[in-house]
Amino acid sequence: MTESEEADSTDADLRDQLKSMEAKLRRLRDIRQQHNEAAKRSADSRNSIQNEYKKLRDEINLKLDENKEIRNKAKAHQARRDAIQQQIKELIGQAKNSRGDKKKKSPVLELSEIQSQIDKLETMLETDGSVTLDKENKVLKLIKKHSNRKKELEPLVEEALRIKIDLDNIEGSIQELKVEADSEHLAMVGFHEEADKLWETIKPLFEERDFKKAEGDRLHEAFLECRKQADEVHTEVVAMLEQVNQIRDKLKQERLEAKSWIDDHNESVRKALKTPEKDEKLADSLTQALLAGSSISLGGSETGSNANNRTDGRSSRKSNMRRSSASRGNRGRSKSRDQ
Repeated sequence: MTESEEADSTDADLRDQLKSMEAKLRRLRDIRQQHNEAAKRSADSRNSIQNEYKKLRDEINLKLDENKEIRNKAKAHQARRDAIQQQIKELIGQAKNSRGDKKKKSPVLELSEIQSQIDKLETMLETDGSVTLDKENKVLKLIKKHSNRKKELEPLVEEALRIKIDLDNIEGSIQELKVEADSEHLAMVGFHEEADKLWETIKPLFEERDFKKAEGDRLHEAFLECRKQADEVHTEVVAMLEQVNQIRDKLKQERLEAKSWIDDHNESVRKALKTPEKDEKLADSLTQALLAGSSISLGGSETGSNANNRTDGRSSRKSNMRRSSASRGNRGRSKSRDQ
């Protein structure tokens, strides 16, 4: 096998290999595109589910806030009920002249008693015209004392728990407080029932929320898996593309070498076939030779002043012409002799 045939065989093998690798490269790109499209579908589904999850979560939070507000109202009524019941206990103890209970008065009860005493003293000053100046001053001092104590107790007792009682009618105050305590208890129970009903509507939302969260997580995992597979195929594509480019570069280099060889060959042929009128250097050299009186030869023929001269000084053209005439004359004479 010649060198040219070996080169053609090598080129054919490279082209076959390149064709096979390009076909595989297209398949890999199609597979990568499929993984990317699957990842996009999973991402779109995930985003849709997550949006639904966020809306549902916001709805649940609103309902939870509403439920919490209702529970807080129930707690407020419960606290007021407990405070009233504590006052009832203390009033009952006061009615029985229990010393221990007197020493352990709650701020709520003490504040109520002080407020009741202040109201009574102020009413006496406004309605009793027989009060002397000295007694009026004493009453004012007592009101001031109670007011100072009231300011000390107020930060300890919430506004909603401040209950006014009549110290002159403890039994009646106890009955009124019981009624008020029962009312607060019923209000508390009502708010708890309302909160319980609202909670029954919230529980199914929790189940739906958990389902959407799990579904969103599943779709996100599917998205990550598709992206991972696409990245793995992309790595194969990059590696194969590098091999394809190497083969392409090799074929290109061989084509350039073949073209360069053909160009060099054609150039050498053109130079060999050049005539004096096309080759300035050759024309100049011939002109110099002719001017110097030298003989030149082109293609095996002689040109110049000595081209038609024989070595004996006679013209070869004339000699040839004489030989030709003699040959014709002899042919004629020989023919007459035979006759």
